[in-house]
Order: sequence, then structure tokens, then C-alpha cells
Amino acid sequence: MSRRRSLASQRGNIALAGALMLVPLSLLAGMAIDFGRAWVAQDQLTQAVDAAALAGARQLGVRDPGPEARQFFAANMSEVDDITVESLTISPSTDNQTLTVSATGRLSTTFLALAGSEWQQLPIRAQAQTRRTTMGMEMALVLDVTGSMAGTAMTQMKLAAADLVNILYGNRAQLDTLYVSVVPYTNTVNFGPGKMDWLQGGAAATTGFAPFRWRGCVEARTGGEDQTDTPPAQAPFRPFLYPSTRAQTAARAFGGTAARPTFGDADWGATPAITSTDVPDPDDSDSMDPAQMWVPANARKGPNVGCGQPVSGLTNDRTALLRIIGLLQPSSRGGTMGNLGLQAGWMTISPRWRGLWGSSHWGTVTPAGLPLNYPGPRDFMTKVIVLMTDGDNTWFDYGRPPSFDYTGYGRLTEGRLGTTTGSTATTRINERMTALCTNIKAQGIVIYTITLGTAGATQALYRNCATSPGHYFHAPTPTQLRSSFQQIGSQLSNLRLER
Repeated sequence: MSRRRSLASQRGNIALAGALMLVPLSLLAGMAIDFGRAWVAQDQLTQAVDAAALAGARQLGVRDPGPEARQFFAANMSEVDDITVESLTISPSTDNQTLTVSATGRLSTTFLALAGSEWQQLPIRAQAQTRRTTMGMEMALVLDVTGSMAGTAMTQMKLAAADLVNILYGNRAQLDTLYVSVVPYTNTVNFGPGKMDWLQGGAAATTGFAPFRWRGCVEARTGGEDQTDTPPAQAPFRPFLYPSTRAQTAARAFGGTAARPTFGDADWGATPAITSTDVPDPDDSDSMDPAQMWVPANARKGPNVGCGQPVSGLTNDRTALLRIIGLLQPSSRGGTMGNLGLQAGWMTISPRWRGLWGSSHWGTVTPAGLPLNYPGPRDFMTKVIVLMTDGDNTWFDYGRPPSFDYTGYGRLTEGRLGTTTGSTATTRINERMTALCTNIKAQGIVIYTITLGTAGATQALYRNCATSPGHYFHAPTPTQLRSSFQQIGSQLSNLRLER
């Protein structure tokens, strides 16, 4: 063989060897591409599962998390073309505190398929677990228990408030990071008959209630103190005392005759004697049981007319909270003054009231170290007020003289709000409430507001009082209250993603 033919043969062998080497090199390059696609697909599936778990967990304890989780999973996978999803499993825990979402799928290969049928598709899977945890929170539930709430509205409100508590606590009896107060309000608020040291003059200020007793309601403080959280040592309260009209009735000040005088709107007490064939109003209940501190009828008398059930200070006892909410009842007369309920709610979570609440008339006890200081920007803790009403801030008139009931602001004719006109008084109360909302939000407190079947002006008042429009809810009917409270519970629950 000539030298030239030998070199040609060698070149041919090298070319053949190089060509043969290109096959595995090309296959390796293709495998790298397919495995790279698989890595991207795995990341896409993981993101979709994470989104589904977070979205579904927001519904834990409220409704079935499945539809919400599937919707978010589908939305995240809508732009992914080369993954065939084989399964999606959504599994809430028995205590509704954890949601596990798992998905499996396959990715069709291009180059790996050349290595055999078993490499035509690559399996991928992802799993995420979200645990519902409640941030450190002090929350005041400020609830309208005026007479207009009687019936379906009261029933639905109690169910809704219980929903909120159950969402936040889950099935846990207590949480060291969650304390809640319950603040029922009418035209005034009831701190409980054990809070006489908060009154101007202390216990001596309640002597005018005989033969009945002071049930714990107070009047609005003057000098702008109805818009602050000033503690009682610096700005004590006057006891709410609905004055008797019996003497005026006996003197026929409202008309009629000696045999048939016109009754006033609060004829209570034993003297002076009244001669009449009319049936007088029933006595105001003198019960000191908080579950009985309410009268759902307008026809009543006594020094506590319009005084509802007492406030419960902060407690972390879920069972006690549900019991108190379940025992709430509407109390008639006086009207609706949401600003006074809101102020009392602030007092239950204000650090200026630390150590003051102690034992409530419901049997709960607020620890001496509460309320805590207002949280800083990095503190995993918040203070919240949930304020609900079913009506305008109005001054009720029972229809018996004198005009308009006695309220937390006295008689309308006294002019404590600078007016003796009912509509103007509503405007003044709304102005005070607006200032109060501003003062509360300035402390970093989050305000949620809920209106039930109210007019546009009240909706605007409560919407503006809320921390943001997203913190305001309107329920046109009582049955829609539960949805509002459930959405608030969902917002207040902090979700943590676990693997």
C-alpha cells in the first residue's frame, strides 16, 4: 500500500470515529435540553401548587378550600403547554389549620425519547403545605345590640361573630397570642356594676338609683373626652341614670286628669302616688346577671332604661367568648350611638387602660399586663377593632313625654351636643365619631366596619372610619352578615407556607 493510500485510510477512520462520537454527544446535549425543560416544568408546577395552597388555606374554617385552590392552580398552569397534569390532591387537616396540596404530571421529551420508550415522558411532582397561624392580636368586637337588632338580625350577628372567633382560634381552646374583647353598645355602654371606682364620686354616685341598682352604664364624657382613650382616673364617668318622670306624671305636667294622667317615658319609683286606671309600664329588670341585662320591649321604666349588656375585657378563652356572644340580646330605647361603642372598644385594647379591666361581669379576667403597647412596624402583632351597626346614629323617641329618650348624652332638650334638634344631633354624633376614628387609626389600630341594611350616609361614615375601603363591608340583609365576618377572619389569619 502506498503512503498516500495509507494516509487516506487513516483520515477515513478518524472521520468515521468522529461521526460515531457525534451520536452520543448529540444525545447528551439533547438529554441536557430535556432535563433542563424538566427542571423548568418542575418549578412551574411547584409555583402553581404553592399558589393553590395559599389561596385554598384562606378558606379554611370558612368554606371548602377545594374550588379556590383549583382555580389558582389552573390559572398558574394556563400558560404551561408541555406539562400533562395527572392529579391534583387538596387535603385539609381535621382541625382546619393546615392545607396540603399535591400535584403530579408528565413532561414529553424530545431527545430522551431516542434512548427508549421508557424515556418518552418524565414524571414530575410537587407538594406544598400551608399552616394557618394567627398573628399576635388584640381585637375588640364592637357590636350593635339596639332594639332594631331584634329577631333575625341578632341571630345572624351572633352566628357571624362566632364564625370570626372560630376562624381565628380554630379548634384551640386558647391562644397566647390572641385576646378578644366583646363590646355590646346601645346609646351607651355598660362597663359592669363592679366598676364603681371609675365613676365621679365612686359608689356614692349610684345612690340615686334606689330602689333599683346601677347596672354599669355610663354617660358620654364632656370636653372632647368622648373622642379619646383617657383612663377613668383622669376623666371619670357619670353613671347613666334615666331620670324618673313619675313626679311630672303625678302633677299632670304632661296632661290628662288626676284619675287618668298622661304617663311620662320613665315613671319609676314608689312616690309620689299616681291614681290611674291605666296599666303602668313594667318595672325595669333589676337582674345583675349579664345574660338578663336586657329588655327587648319599649314599654319599660327604671333608672337603667336603654342600658344593655356589659363589656367583656380581653380574654383568650375561646369557649368564654362564644358563650358571651351567644348570650347577647337586643335592648330597646334610647337610640343608637356607635361612637360610644367604638370608644369603649378602643379602651379595651388601649395600653393606657392596662391593668384596669380585671374581672368582667361575664366572669372573664383580663391579665394585668394587658392591653399591650402599640406595636412597632416590625412587631408581629396588631390591634384590631371590628365595628358593626344596623342603623344610623339616632336619638330614639318612645312617644311619651318629654320628647326624645334619655341617652348617653342626656336628654336632647339639654343641648349637650350644642343642639336640641334630632337631625342636627345625628350630625354632631357623626362628627364626633369621625374624629374618634381618626384618633384610633393614628395609633396604628386596624378598624374593620360593617353596616347592615343602612342608608348611604351611614355607609359612607363607616367606610371612611375603616382603615381602608377594603376594610369596610356592607351586608344588605342579615343573612349576608356571616360572609362579611368570615372575610374579615380570612384577612386576619396569617398564612405560612411550609414544605
